[in-house]
Amino acid sequence: MKSRETRPQILDRHFKQREGIILAIDRYYRSKTDEELRLIRAELTREQQMLGNIPLLASTTPIVFLIFGSQVNQYFPHTSIRWKVAVVLSVLIIVWSINHHFRKRGRVYLDLYLIEQIEKERSKTAQTPVE
Repeated sequence: MKSRETRPQILDRHFKQREGIILAIDRYYRSKTDEELRLIRAELTREQQMLGNIPLLASTTPIVFLIFGSQVNQYFPHTSIRWKVAVVLSVLIIVWSINHHFRKRGRVYLDLYLIEQIEKERSKTAQTPVE
């Protein structure tokens, strides 16, 4: 789907495809107690803070090849096909790790959002009016 899509039919179809998984996650979190939600939220916050490790891997891999270029050249001479295989594998690993990072990041933010909404709803219903 294009990021500037405005046609209702396209938007409805796009969000309808993802509705089932979001409802299942929401039902799961609603079945938890406040204490369990607090602990899950703490774990998700910790996980959210650790998400920078994957882009770090992706950005430092080329630097490592530059620093250790002469040593790498001993194992992968330019006349060999092994260096091409190593480069292709490195690129695949970097692309996979970035894709994994953004999927994980999206899931953590979705989970945190759902937990926050549930906590807000529960705090509203738990408040009793002062007489």
